[in-house]
Amino acid sequence: MNDCLSLNAAAGRVAHLAREKEEKRVQERRRHLLYLIAAFLREQGYSNTTEGLFKEAQLSRDIHVCDNIDLETIVLEYTAYHYAKYNRYPKLCKKTEVGNVAQNTGNKKERVSKVYSKQEDSRVTEDGNNIGRNKAAQKHAASTWDELNFDITVTPIFPAENGDRVTVQVPRFDETFTNETFNERLLKPIDNLYPLGSELKEIADIISREIVQQNLNVHWDDVKGLKDCKMLLKEAILYPMKYPSLFSGKLGSCKGVLLYGPPGTGKTMLAKAVATECQSTFFNITSSSVISKWRGDSEKYIRVLTDLAKHYAPTIIFIDEIDWTTTKNVDHASSSSEPARRFRAELLARLDGLLSMEYTNVVLLAATNVPWNIDVALLRRLEKRIFVDLPDEASRLKILQSYVRDDLYNSPEMIKLAQETAGYSCADLKLLCKEAWINQLRPIWASLEAKAISVDDIQNDGLISSISHIALAKSRVKPIGKHMTAQYMGWHKEFGFAKEI
Repeated sequence: MNDCLSLNAAAGRVAHLAREKEEKRVQERRRHLLYLIAAFLREQGYSNTTEGLFKEAQLSRDIHVCDNIDLETIVLEYTAYHYAKYNRYPKLCKKTEVGNVAQNTGNKKERVSKVYSKQEDSRVTEDGNNIGRNKAAQKHAASTWDELNFDITVTPIFPAENGDRVTVQVPRFDETFTNETFNERLLKPIDNLYPLGSELKEIADIISREIVQQNLNVHWDDVKGLKDCKMLLKEAILYPMKYPSLFSGKLGSCKGVLLYGPPGTGKTMLAKAVATECQSTFFNITSSSVISKWRGDSEKYIRVLTDLAKHYAPTIIFIDEIDWTTTKNVDHASSSSEPARRFRAELLARLDGLLSMEYTNVVLLAATNVPWNIDVALLRRLEKRIFVDLPDEASRLKILQSYVRDDLYNSPEMIKLAQETAGYSCADLKLLCKEAWINQLRPIWASLEAKAISVDDIQNDGLISSISHIALAKSRVKPIGKHMTAQYMGWHKEFGFAKEI
């Protein structure tokens, strides 16, 4: 008796150890699969996804996949084995049928149904009623899956003020989320451009961060005035991308556009509108994006930028304050130094090849406040030069109306204020309204500090309620670019594009 018990105990321990070893082997296999997936994602250039997988799965950075092992090889070997055994290749993916509750629930449903079916079949006895009950249970399980409600119900932790608990029903995924919900642009990987781990690949990752992936949500109507400028930009950038067949001849479309004018007139706002309306890859390049302290690196940055522009075409390269790249003043120390000359030569050569007729889907959009400082060679590559002038009276009125209450829109004081703000830029008018808003809030500071009133007692709609606040602010806020109007007009007459259409 005791011998039997000892044998049973030993057999139980052996079975337990075998079961633990098998579970450990399964966990290790799944862990290795995660490392294989991470290595495959890294090879394909999905660096952000790889980082997210490492963080979520808590993978170790010290473990790497062996040299002769990769996910693609495993899939190829499996397909070869499947073909050798069944004389046909396996079907790895399938299209989701319309009407499914969720995209990823189909496989889980099949697996659960199979397990449920096996469990019910194992309980079948010789009794015929038992078999009928098992079939009914299986049918009920299948119908239950189709009737499940996957909606999310959010119940607040704290009850409402009246003591009742409020349940919020969140809409279903397919009813709430559309293509417009996800505004970020999906970029194709760049692993085919440069070898993995090379210096140019690292530079490409840095330059790719300058791509504007989110929707800036600035449309043409959001830019007050500047009717001629918007039309010229549409003709130079938007229409060639929208109707490429009309610009496929010898003349082609414009490849370089320069926005110039006094500070604060809306040049960057126009560039954001172009990025929103064109729905193309938009590079926002600054000096820190392509300038390096190491010898020769700046030229590599320019090379990689042009390569990425061709890779992601149609592309718009926006360079704000482009006068920092090259300057006409050759006597200046920074422009006559050897690194500056090499950078200038590389920039002009790359732009010349990038904006040639061979690459019809790449446009250079630049902006500057000092167009007279731009090098002539660079100016030649900026074919269309658009003057973004100070806002006229009608535009100033629209800008001011966006910051005041509705009852002040067409008041005589508002019209007079629009006439008196001649020479103010768009940024100056916004600063003027900010100061007017401070004037409107100034009487309540003392009461708030003395705790006589609370912030909740103040009706705040964010709009100016009296023209007198703007008039008082006008005595303190002065235009900053009014004295340079003659200089801009002189350069515009000599080099600019005709403003009237």
